[in-house]
Amino acid sequence: TVAELVRQWGRIDVLVNNAGITQPLKTLEIGPANYDAVLDVSLRGTLYMSQAAIPAMRAQKAGSIINLSSVSAQRGGGVFGGPHYSAAKAGILGLTKAMARELAPANVRINAICPGFIATDITAGKLSPEMMATVLAGIPMGRAGEAADVAGCALFLASSLSAYCTGTEVDVNGGLLIH
Repeated sequence: TVAELVRQWGRIDVLVNNAGITQPLKTLEIGPANYDAVLDVSLRGTLYMSQAAIPAMRAQKAGSIINLSSVSAQRGGGVFGGPHYSAAKAGILGLTKAMARELAPANVRINAICPGFIATDITAGKLSPEMMATVLAGIPMGRAGEAADVAGCALFLASSLSAYCTGTEVDVNGGLLIH
């Protein structure tokens, strides 16, 4: 896919690594297949897509890679994901910082976004009204985030407005980590 984009457009400026799956399992419920599935999509997928885009970005001496992590990586858990999800998303933060350090001399910026509770089709209808009230009570802004909130942050990180940002993790969580 990356080779075709470069063939068609002559360059690749931005990569957003936004794939991920979650499983609401407890530590002792996580089997090898569960662990492999979650880490393969979130962490291995982020590495492999980045490896595909980096040569073109390095050659053109410009590019922005945006990796989607999660507040679950920072808190050690969230609403829906198990410990293996938290571990995968924490791995993305380490990968982001290591790649940022390595690729900064080539003007390739690597940053991460850590969304909190975002209202999407993945979360729709999964929480009882009581659970939703509990989740929202822990968010100082008092609302679930929207996909547009995360997209706006990605747009900032993709643009020249963030030209001196690399290796960062940006919280998009309505203040959830303030507590």
